[in-house]
Amino acid sequence: MKITEKHGKMRFLTGFSEGDIMLKEMKYGALSGKSRAMFGKLLNQDDYDALLQKKNISEVVSYLKHNTHYRVLLTDIDENIAHRLNLENYLKKDIMSDYSKFLKFSGGQLKEFINIHYRKAEIESLKLILRAFEAGNIDHTTLEESLIFLKRHGNLNIPKLSLSKDLEEFLSRLEGTCYYELLKPFLSDNADTRLFNMEMTLDLFYIRSTKLTYNKLLDKADSTIVKELLGIEADIFNIFWIYRSKYLYKVSNEVIKSYSAHVVYKLNKKTTESLMKASGFEEYVGILKKTAYGFLFEGQDQLLFEHNYLEYIYKLYKRYFRRQPFSVACIISYLRLKEMELSNIISIIEGIRYGLSEGKIRKFVTGISL
Repeated sequence: MKITEKHGKMRFLTGFSEGDIMLKEMKYGALSGKSRAMFGKLLNQDDYDALLQKKNISEVVSYLKHNTHYRVLLTDIDENIAHRLNLENYLKKDIMSDYSKFLKFSGGQLKEFINIHYRKAEIESLKLILRAFEAGNIDHTTLEESLIFLKRHGNLNIPKLSLSKDLEEFLSRLEGTCYYELLKPFLSDNADTRLFNMEMTLDLFYIRSTKLTYNKLLDKADSTIVKELLGIEADIFNIFWIYRSKYLYKVSNEVIKSYSAHVVYKLNKKTTESLMKASGFEEYVGILKKTAYGFLFEGQDQLLFEHNYLEYIYKLYKRYFRRQPFSVACIISYLRLKEMELSNIISIIEGIRYGLSEGKIRKFVTGISL
């Protein structure tokens, strides 16, 4: 009777039959248990409240080291001399460790899919390095540590890459990876728009490559989950790509269209065309408000738009994690939530570094009550 009640409730939450659920429990039992244990260790409201009250990076590192799941990771770090890049590299190692744990419990096509999903971590780390080069803030003593996420590309000379004196040299030394081919066209690009173009190209590459692989590597149920999550991310990518291109960088509609994510979900082609043809920001928002994404541009500034997006994505992945425990969602939802946690920690450190008030820093933190 207990099994029937349990599966009846699960069917209500997931939409799957009892037979499907039992098969999924067999396939994802270990992965689901591992992801739930890891999820339970993520920072909570009390942790964020404590971190937001810290006065410097040493206090932040000390709190993480002595009060959170990061204690094992940070055992060897001296909080009194820690700096932002140093901590960031430690955090990268942590999410790489999470990927390794999932790979250990996976096999076959699911393992291959997780390896492809790892590109998300590579791309986010690469974007941070590109920003540092463009801002002239490269610390070559820690750059090699920052490149650990690229070590699976065996043809790369990481020590040589870490000695790159500028962005041009760094990009040229990525030769032999997919990232070199993607970013090579921007080597001689306008410095005012180069970083934006590179970041959007990398994001687009992730969306398109994931689209090409999930149907091939996952069963129908898992493929449906990834299709929805990727569809929403692609819709929002297009919305921000068109907005920034038109109103911040004055990019032509031809270029905008060529770099759009060719994934149609809730944002149909007709609406996308209307957004590209909008004569001004007010018309753009007016069109968007008739879609499922009208909430994105509530507020007055770019930072708030980004926050609206992140809050929405946070709730989406958290819901999937809870409602689809015996599916690929237990992996990709956890990893997305963990990425947001790492981003939150860096945002708090940056806010403290620039002397922002606790209230202002809180606005940059995703997934906590404002």
